[in-house]
Parts: sequence; structure tokens; C-alpha cells
Amino acid sequence: RGSTGVLEQLQLDRRLQLALDALPFTTTTAVQDLVIPAALAGKDLVVSAETGSGKTLAYLVPLVQRLLAPPESPRAAGPQALILVPPRELARQVLKQCRVLLAKTPLQVYGVTGGADFRYQQSLFRKNPEIIVATPGRLLEHCERKSTRLDGLQLLVLDEADRMLDLGFRYDVLKINGYCA
Repeated sequence: RGSTGVLEQLQLDRRLQLALDALPFTTTTAVQDLVIPAALAGKDLVVSAETGSGKTLAYLVPLVQRLLAPPESPRAAGPQALILVPPRELARQVLKQCRVLLAKTPLQVYGVTGGADFRYQQSLFRKNPEIIVATPGRLLEHCERKSTRLDGLQLLVLDEADRMLDLGFRYDVLKINGYCA
């Protein structure tokens, strides 16, 4: 079936393209058409769009594509990409969508949110996943307890950054940023 729009014009990794072809949409959204090429070009972006506009896929496609590219140097310990999201419910949604895109790849993604078993999450970090989807408070706790390292991070996504600020996570996000290289 395949998708139309910006995705057909890009030279995406075959494994990522197979996952995209299996998705139930037939065309990309306006935000995806603008964001995906810019993110693939390595630009830092601030994106504001309505709920349901396809923002998550707009940042996940370039993120996965970049991680599938051959590394320029040996991979550092710890995650390569971090997606910070304010509520657990959104973290679960992002994690689910990310797993769909990773289905045909060797990449791993894990979720780290409050309300889940801390020791179990520590064991996830020991598996050295490439991508972590996390809520700020719980990730900061893992950083402070040295459960994970963020100094090898290549990509940082602040999903719903305005909401994180509204919910009082400014300090946590800044502190997490300090753990990044």
C-alpha cells in the first residue's frame, strides 16, 4: 500500500520504510511534510500543532532513521535518543508508536515512567536500549541514582514541552539536560 507525501521522496532505511508501509494511513499530514525533511537535515526544531496532527510520527521517523544510519564512531553506553513526555499516558502512546516503527529493526525502545517498578526499569537500562521514552520525574530519579547515563545521547525530544512547564517539570527537565553530553 505505501504512503504518499514527503515519505516517498526520502531515501529512508528499508526496515523503517517497511514499517511505514504497514501503517494504516495513505498520506502524510502537513506537519509531517514540514518536520520530517527538516529533522532529517539535522535541524533543531520547535513544532506546535494541533492534537492528532501527526507530530509524534513527524519526530519519530527522523529519529529512527538517524539511529539506523551507520555510526560515525563506536556507540557510547546508554540511550542514543531520549523522548521526554509529561504524563504516563502519553509516554505509553509514544512507546507504542515507536515500537511499530522499530518492528523490522534491531533497535530497542523502553518506557520509564513513574508508577512502575524502579528495579525493573533499572534492568531495562542494563539492556542498553537505543531509545528511552520517559517522564521527567522518573528519569531524573534514575539519573541521580546512576541507573543510566545520558552523556552519549544524540537526540533529545521534548514532547509537549509547554505542558511539562505547566505541570512544573521545568527544574527536572533542566537537571536532566545537565546529565546529557
